[in-house]
Amino acid sequence: MRLKSKIGLWISILIVIPICESVWADGPFALVSGRWDPSVIVVDLSKALESANNATSNAIVSRIRVTRDVDTDGDGIADAPAAGLPSNVVISSGGQTAFVVNHAGNAMPADVAAFAHGHPGTITVLDLRAALDPANNETTNAIEAVIPSGGYGPVGFAQSDDSRFAFVGSSEGGGNEDGGSTFSVIDLARREVAAVLQLPLGDGGKVAQDSDRSCAQLLANPSRIPHGLPNGNVGCFPDINALGFSGRYALAANGGTDDVSVIDIQRAIDGGPDVEVARIAVERGPWGLAVSPGGDLAAVTNRESAETGLEGNTVSILEIDKASGGDPDAEVARVVVGTDDVAVGTRPFGLAFTPDGHRIVVANFRSNNVSLVDVRRALDGSEGAELARIPLTRPDGGSSRPRGVAITLDGRFAVISGGERDAAGGGSLWIVDLDSAEVVATVTGVGNEPYLLAIAPEINDLR
Repeated sequence: MRLKSKIGLWISILIVIPICESVWADGPFALVSGRWDPSVIVVDLSKALESANNATSNAIVSRIRVTRDVDTDGDGIADAPAAGLPSNVVISSGGQTAFVVNHAGNAMPADVAAFAHGHPGTITVLDLRAALDPANNETTNAIEAVIPSGGYGPVGFAQSDDSRFAFVGSSEGGGNEDGGSTFSVIDLARREVAAVLQLPLGDGGKVAQDSDRSCAQLLANPSRIPHGLPNGNVGCFPDINALGFSGRYALAANGGTDDVSVIDIQRAIDGGPDVEVARIAVERGPWGLAVSPGGDLAAVTNRESAETGLEGNTVSILEIDKASGGDPDAEVARVVVGTDDVAVGTRPFGLAFTPDGHRIVVANFRSNNVSLVDVRRALDGSEGAELARIPLTRPDGGSSRPRGVAITLDGRFAVISGGERDAAGGGSLWIVDLDSAEVVATVTGVGNEPYLLAIAPEINDLR
């Protein structure tokens, strides 16, 4: 049933249902990582499409805590939520669980406010049905487990089709924004790290290293690793951002070395060594990564150089068979997004394929818009691969700063998350009709600098 067609049915039902403690809607729902709000914000997408709710927070069902309390004043009593910085949400293959990647894990809020990077990460496991229940608003009741990620500053998370294992990347090193060179294999049944595996170092990048900061020297003396970015001495450590699975391979977007690693999944599950089978160079600082529904292509956003801070404006499309063989021509297309001027950086962030694999939806952070890319035209090298460029606006006139992209299962809508930190009214969520290429709904009050998001099944699918 289409989203809009449910609205009249719900109105009729709500007239006859007696008021109870929690009235559940049918969904589908967007689960949005709140970032500086250590919660996942649950948004009823059908309610968001009602015209009366446009540019309001009325469609928000609940705000689910994803970090437990920590002792912030040293008196031995847990008194405030851990900072968390939840940055990614992934629904389990079975659809019963949501995994939330906490970039700063259990760190103290004051420590994260001082420096948001280099903290040990965690993965919060949420019971999805409990998370969708409005009765659990502002509570930790939906938390089933909190798993240490085994690394620092995680964002990327990918799971096996059988839901037995997941990979989570380290985008940072301990105490630093650079220095991430590992990913962890998570045993999802045991809810623990089964292995922490190393990716090979880079060659120092495009900017020459200082004489005393070769990759070997940085590895031997971590105190010399760049603390904050951008820095010309970045280029040794992969700093894994997004992860994706396709068949026997995982792909990792390496923001520190400007490339994509191809990882043998079974070797990694077995504990290695030599889990990386190939590495494919892309333009700069890849951040978002999506695998096509058919599993033959991967698309990555070239967000920005960690060495120079120069922002990108392209999406690279890789042919996975070629990439796994180390073919230097594995990047089969590169498309400029968000601008007509190749000299203008648009900082493409998150992205997603439509369910039919025909289009890619890209959130362009700097240019405050969303691009629709035609995959076939991109692969053919035809003009007009960017089919549409859709501006995103906030009701208060602030910058939209879009980051996350998710597509509804029927392929009709793209759901985009964004907003600046501490913006008046909080973050925003936009629903884009992919047929008309226009924004049809806006939700306000969604987290504080929200990052990535996921679409949850309808309630009836969870009962």
